[in-house]
Amino acid sequence: MSIQILDIILYSFQGDRRLLSLRPGEVNIITGDSKTGKSALISIVDYCLGSSSCAIPAGAIRNSVSWYALRITDGSAEHFIARRAPDADRTSSSGAYYAVGSTLNIPTADELSVTTNIDSIVERLKSIVGIDLSIHEPSEGQTRPALTTTLRHALAFAFQDQNEVSQRGFLFHGQGDPQAGSFVTQAIKDTLPYFLGAVDDNFVAGKARLRELRRQLRERERTLARLEAVASGGINDAASLLTEGRDAGLLAQDEAPESWDAAVAALRAAVNVSPEEQLIRYEENPEQAELVRLNNEHASLRDQLTRHQDELEAMRTLLSDENGFVRETREQVSRLTSLRLFANSEEPCCPLCDQPTINLPSSETLELEIQRVSEQLGQVTRHTPGLEALILEQEQRINGTKRLLQENRTALDALRRADDRLVRLRDSAARRAYVLGRISLFLETLPQVADNSELRAEISELQREIEQLEADLSDENIQERLDSILSFISRDLTEWAERLELEHRGNPFRLDLRYLQVVADTNNGPIRMDGMGSGANWVGCHLIAHLALHSWFVQKSRPVPHFLFLDQPSQVYYPAEQNIESSLIDLEDEDRAAVVRMFELVRDVVNELHPDFQIIITEHADISEDWYQEAVVERWRNGNALIPSEWIPNET
Repeated sequence: MSIQILDIILYSFQGDRRLLSLRPGEVNIITGDSKTGKSALISIVDYCLGSSSCAIPAGAIRNSVSWYALRITDGSAEHFIARRAPDADRTSSSGAYYAVGSTLNIPTADELSVTTNIDSIVERLKSIVGIDLSIHEPSEGQTRPALTTTLRHALAFAFQDQNEVSQRGFLFHGQGDPQAGSFVTQAIKDTLPYFLGAVDDNFVAGKARLRELRRQLRERERTLARLEAVASGGINDAASLLTEGRDAGLLAQDEAPESWDAAVAALRAAVNVSPEEQLIRYEENPEQAELVRLNNEHASLRDQLTRHQDELEAMRTLLSDENGFVRETREQVSRLTSLRLFANSEEPCCPLCDQPTINLPSSETLELEIQRVSEQLGQVTRHTPGLEALILEQEQRINGTKRLLQENRTALDALRRADDRLVRLRDSAARRAYVLGRISLFLETLPQVADNSELRAEISELQREIEQLEADLSDENIQERLDSILSFISRDLTEWAERLELEHRGNPFRLDLRYLQVVADTNNGPIRMDGMGSGANWVGCHLIAHLALHSWFVQKSRPVPHFLFLDQPSQVYYPAEQNIESSLIDLEDEDRAAVVRMFELVRDVVNELHPDFQIIITEHADISEDWYQEAVVERWRNGNALIPSEWIPNET
C-alpha cells in the first residue's frame, strides 16, 4: 500500500497546535467560506513532502505558524513529518523532524527539533511509496540528460489546486508554473510510463544487464576472430611475435613453426628464457671479480660515511649543550660575587638597607656557594677542548671516507666504460625483456583450448539473450504496453464522460501523452480538452483523468501516493461575484445537477477502491445530501478557519 494522510498539523510560534484529522480510504471534505485557508492545504502538504519552496500564501498562516507537519500511513506503519517554516527572508527551510512507528502520538511543540533534513525524509518516503530505481534515457539525438524518478514526480498526480482543476491547457500539478512548467511537463511525459507500469520495475537493472552482455559478446567475438585469423594462416599476432623473438635472440634463427600448436609451443619456450638471468650470470663470472669487489666496496664506504656523519652530529650537539651550561654557570657566579659588595653582619639583615631579616643565607654560605659553582665552571671549561678535538678528528675521518668514495666511483666508471661487451649485453637484455613481455601478454590472452565450438555456443547464447532484452527494453515494446494501458484507461474516461454529461460524450475519450490532455475522438477528428468549450468540460476532463489514473495506480499497486487533493472543483458553476454559503439552492437546476453528479462520481470511485484510495476536497459548496454530509470533516464558517483566531496577533 502507498501512503495516505491521517492528519495535517500546524504549530504556532507560542507552542499551540492545530490538528486537521482525515480519514484514509474515504472522501474527506473541508467546506467553508472564502479566505479561511482551504486553498493553502495543498501548499502545506506539498511543503511537508519536499517542495523546493514554500508556496503557502503570505498572511495569517505564514505569520503565525512555526512548523508544518503531516502524519501519514503506509498501511502497516505511521510516519510523522514536520518541516520548519521558512524565515521571513527565505523561501524554504530544510530543517525537519521525522518519526516512524506502528502507531504514533503527535508530538507537542516542545518535542519538535531539527533532527534531519527534508531531502533525507523525501528519499525515505520514495522507498515507502515503492519507487524503485527508474531512469528514463532520452532517445538518440535528444540532448536532455537521463531522468531518475523521484517522489516529487509522483506528486504531480496527487494535487489539483484551484487554478489547476479548471485549467483548459494542462492536466497535472506544476505544469502552470511560469518558471518550471516546461520542465515539469517533460518530466511527467518521461515518468508516467513508469508510474503506469509500461516500464518494468526492473528496467534499470535490465539496462545494466544489457550493457554487461554486450561487453561479454564483444570480448568473445574478438577471441573467436583471433582464433580464426590464426587458423586461416594469415598475418596475425603469433607470426609477428615469432619474428620479433628471432630478432631479439629469444628463438633460434631457423625456428619456423608450421602449425598453430607448434607456434604456441615455441613462444612458451621463449618465455622460459630470462634475459635478466643471462646478465646476472655474466656479472657473476670470475672475469668480473673486480667489478663485484668495487661494488661491495662502494656499499661499505656509503655505510661508513653515514655512520661517521651521525657521530659528528652527536658530538656537535653535546658541545652546544656544554656551551649553554657554561654561559648559565658564569651568570650565576657573577650574581653571587656581587653580594661581596655588601658588608658582613653578625645579625641577618638586608644587604641593601641593613634592616634585620630572617631566613636569609649567611655570608659564609654564599661564599661557599660561589666557590662550588666556580669549581664546576672550571671543570667544564677543562673538558671542552677535548671534545672540540674529537670533532676535528671526526671531520677528518669523514673527508677521508668521501675521498675513498670518489676514488671508488672513478674506478667503477672506468671499468664500465672499458667493458663494451657489458654495455651491449645490457641494451640487448632490455630489448629482449620488451619482446618477452609482449609474448607473455599474448599467451595469457589465448584461449585454453584450440577447439572453438564451446566459444561459438557462448556467443550464440549471448546473442539470443541480448535480442530478448533489447526487445523487452525497446521503445517500441514500451510504447506497445503503454498503448494497451491507455486503452484500458480510456474505457473509464469514456464511461465517466457520459456520466458527467460532458460535451462530445458518446465518443471515445482518451489520454494523449503527447499533449498531456484528454481527447475526444469524434467523427470530425480528435478534439483536445483545450479545444472544448466551458469550464464545466475542463473540470470534468480533469476529474475523470485523475480518477481513471488513480484507479489504475491502485489496482496495479503502482508507486504513486494513494491520495488526491482537489481544491474547489465546483467553482466553475458559481458566478465569480457570488458568495457561496452552504447550499446549491441559488444554482440553476442543470448546474446543481452537474455538481451533484461530479461528487457522486468521486464518492463511487473511492468506495470501489476502498480502503486503498483517499480523496481530500476543499469546497465552498455544502450539499445537503446525507453521503456528502458524512464526508465533511470540518466546516470553516462563522469564525472557524484553518488558523485559530487567537493565533493571529491583534493589529492596532
